[in-house]
Amino acid sequence: MFDEKNAASGFSGTLKSGVRPALLVVDYQRAFTEPALSPLASECEAQLVATNRLIDAMRDLGPVVFTAAGYDANGSDIGVWKQKNGVLATLKRGSAHCEIDPRLHVDPAKDLLLLKTQASAFFGTPLPALLASWHVDMLVVAGTTTSGCVRASVVDAIQFGFAPFVVEEAVCDRSEAQHASNLIDMQSKYAEVVKLGAMLDILEPLHARSPASAF
Repeated sequence: MFDEKNAASGFSGTLKSGVRPALLVVDYQRAFTEPALSPLASECEAQLVATNRLIDAMRDLGPVVFTAAGYDANGSDIGVWKQKNGVLATLKRGSAHCEIDPRLHVDPAKDLLLLKTQASAFFGTPLPALLASWHVDMLVVAGTTTSGCVRASVVDAIQFGFAPFVVEEAVCDRSEAQHASNLIDMQSKYAEVVKLGAMLDILEPLHARSPASAF
């Protein structure tokens, strides 16, 4: 992901990978992964497979955090966002729409699920405090949608001081055009957009570190 005009303007820096990663899986809930269930969904089978490879690579290495967007039965906690996206009211907490996709390798004994009401995984949640307490220095990001909740979470991540690494094969969007343009923009300004293989290569040697340094 490279844009010559952005680079010429000075947007050409590189974030350094860390040694204490966390994996953030944004909104891979059934409403966004099952087209038969919700108009919010996109075809994402390949992205879920890639995300499972990241989850497996993170086991015993760092925390895995899942987010799901969900609202009260009357939708009162959506706020002004409802004026632009009325369909969000279908994401009622406790419903199938808010369940994490069962194809993902979730470990209820180890993984964290954060419910959110706005786009960013950081807004109104304990995520920044948790990442700080775990001394995270690299936030690996998967999820949906690239142009929406993934991007919002990435922008907040770098603003909170957690270097975001977006895995290209593990994020998706209903719009291919928005997916592509937002990957370019995130790479230019807010994140490192990396291939799955490259991220696995970064994570693999970290397993050799002392168990005492684990989260």
